[in-house]
Amino acid sequence: MKGNTKRKRKTFWKPIVIGFAAMYLVTMALVTWLVARRFSHEYDQSCINLTSSLLTLAQNLEESSQQEQWGEEEYKRRYLELANQSFLGMEDSAYVQFSAAFYDQEKQLLAKSSDAAISTAGAGYYAYILDDFLSPEEKGVLAGYYRESLQDAIQSNYAAPEKYRFYIQCAPGGQELWGVCVQQPTWEEGAGKPPYYTNPMDGIIHSLTMASIDYATGKETGEEKSYHETDSKIVWEWQNPDISEKQRKLGKIQHTSLYFPYIRNSLEIWQRWNSSEYLHGFLKEGSFSWESGFEYPELQTESDGFFHRGRFPVKIGFIDAPSSYLEVRMEALPWLVALDYMKYIYLAGFLLSLACMASIIHMQNKLYGRQALLEETRRDFTNAIAHELKTPLGIIRNFAENLFEHNMEEKRDYYISQIIGQTEEMDHLVAEMIEISKLDSDEIPLKKEMVSFSRLFHQQADRFEPMLREKNILVRYEEKADFQIEGDREYLARAMWNLLSNAVDYNVPGGTILITVEQEMCAIENSGSPLDEEQLAHAFDLFYTSHKSRGGKEKHMGMGLFLTKKILALHNLSLVLENTADGVRAAIWKTDIPKKELW
Repeated sequence: MKGNTKRKRKTFWKPIVIGFAAMYLVTMALVTWLVARRFSHEYDQSCINLTSSLLTLAQNLEESSQQEQWGEEEYKRRYLELANQSFLGMEDSAYVQFSAAFYDQEKQLLAKSSDAAISTAGAGYYAYILDDFLSPEEKGVLAGYYRESLQDAIQSNYAAPEKYRFYIQCAPGGQELWGVCVQQPTWEEGAGKPPYYTNPMDGIIHSLTMASIDYATGKETGEEKSYHETDSKIVWEWQNPDISEKQRKLGKIQHTSLYFPYIRNSLEIWQRWNSSEYLHGFLKEGSFSWESGFEYPELQTESDGFFHRGRFPVKIGFIDAPSSYLEVRMEALPWLVALDYMKYIYLAGFLLSLACMASIIHMQNKLYGRQALLEETRRDFTNAIAHELKTPLGIIRNFAENLFEHNMEEKRDYYISQIIGQTEEMDHLVAEMIEISKLDSDEIPLKKEMVSFSRLFHQQADRFEPMLREKNILVRYEEKADFQIEGDREYLARAMWNLLSNAVDYNVPGGTILITVEQEMCAIENSGSPLDEEQLAHAFDLFYTSHKSRGGKEKHMGMGLFLTKKILALHNLSLVLENTADGVRAAIWKTDIPKKELW
């Protein structure tokens, strides 16, 4: 049994840890799934709201095109500009991205969201789609410079000059992109003095007075500084290979604004938008099929377990005679946003689970400890009982054998009386064991009456009178006040009997017993040898055997003291053994009164 308990105690924590880990993972996975679903619904609504806004802008654009009678190129350019401006104010999220495409009345693709460079060459306004001119690698390098310049401006609160300046070269009429370059200007603080530096790209003397702007609020901080350009260099350049050097001399160079969706968040998030096949998978000839007269079909969504995607095609213009079509696409990462949203909940849940797990392991460990202690106590109890019964049984066997082998009539009565005496001793032992069992059951009915300890001591001491005379022991009383409690007189009398019995048994011939009674405590002190530390520590253990007495025999303190302490504990009384200058004292006091106030 002990081996089983030890084995269980060594491994009991494993199923608890596994159970809590499984519960934590399943709970967090379920909550994360619910949060991800909530964000998916929010993103769906954002896609619908964006489509509605673009639809209003596109309808206004249609009315302008009819009034101003735009040509085909102007018509496409305006829609490209609208598609590229469709997400302004919606780029702060790192987990959802959009793209838009416009189709003409014949469902042919007019324009779609793209990385672009803006030009105002000639009398027109042009947005060059960078994918039509630059390779993916070249566009990635240009985007890197743009992101670096943008990040530098944000970190300085827009209070410092631009780190890079971006130029394009386009055809004289502005219809075609001929080149792109990135220039790094050199700035000095202050207004500067002549001769001023003229930028070779645009022929302009650049000087700036800048106020610090809080990027979070968009408000000026009030601090202003002046800067002037002193030098510049080209750090990256792209030239259209289809344009000759002779043609290039006719091109117009101008400062340009670049448009890279979602690059404000990070270069990586822009790269995700740029490389998404779904967001850029618009067909040259759009697929728009819904019931006649119906303008707003439902948002078409799909999910692969990681990406949540949506497609929303609508008509522009009249329901039955649309002038053009609009398609908005969405690609979201609800699981990632849920993980980010839940990070503190994960931590709190982990700490809570850890605390609960540790608490349960601690309680279980204490339970196994008590069980092991109970098993050890039961084993010791069995051994002690066997030891206690061995002696009287041996004596009974010895006298019985003597009666059987030596039928001496003159010793027959002696043998029988010894046998009877040993059986009575065994009966007494069994009775005390039964009494201890009763006290442990918590079901024993205690009588309630006022009990005087002073009277109890006198009554029990009178019963020891023959033994006291035999050992010439003097009993002295110091009764300053009567110590009274409400309890069971019979059980308390038995407890006092056990204490006095030990005081007599462990006393020396010609010794003394001092009984002290005060209002809040009482004590029995006997002269004799003091107890060592082991004896003091185990005096109340069941069947604890002390060192041999002066007579050479083992003395048993455990049964009586164990039973006494049980009885006193049921009456909310404390009992302690302690050495004194002359011997050993057993002190009793009420549990709710600290001992230090008594001694």
